[in-house]
Amino acid sequence: MATTLLSAAPNTISCMHCSGVFDSGSKFCGNCGAPRLQSRHGHGDFDPVISKRAIQASNAINERVVQSTNKQTPSFAKNKRQSRAIPPEMRAEMASLMAAELRERIFLFGHYAVFLVTSLIGLVIAFKCYVEFAGDELSKMMMASTPLMFINLVALCALVPIKGTKKEIARIKERMTYLKLAMEFDNII
Repeated sequence: MATTLLSAAPNTISCMHCSGVFDSGSKFCGNCGAPRLQSRHGHGDFDPVISKRAIQASNAINERVVQSTNKQTPSFAKNKRQSRAIPPEMRAEMASLMAAELRERIFLFGHYAVFLVTSLIGLVIAFKCYVEFAGDELSKMMMASTPLMFINLVALCALVPIKGTKKEIARIKERMTYLKLAMEFDNII
């Protein structure tokens, strides 16, 4: 089938890059993507008047276009500072920020532990007062509410450093993001 199409359409242009045949009206080769020059009439098909020499000339021009597009990046578009290393000040600052974030996370887990342990101690003492007190229900509740209230209020004071530590971690993360962007921007420019 392909041989009959090629013999029936002698005015087709073959791609010099991959030897494939350009489709009717296409601007690029269907196999390799090489560009095809348009005819003088503005559409993709060639007139039957075009001679074999004109087809060969357009194939030669097509080959030059493909070769020019396959060249490497021009020197003016290359980034000369691309292989430059990250400055040691930025590396040192990033290392200190990572250490600070680790320290703050350890503090955060410590504050959570203090809050939970104090709350559990208050709950255990309140339960013990309730169970071991000999009296009616109301007096048992009053005995249990005293340690529950005071000890758990002390535990609630641990929420303030938890919130502060979370804010500090967010600030450090923001600074790290800024530093990463500065490193990338320094490598781009």
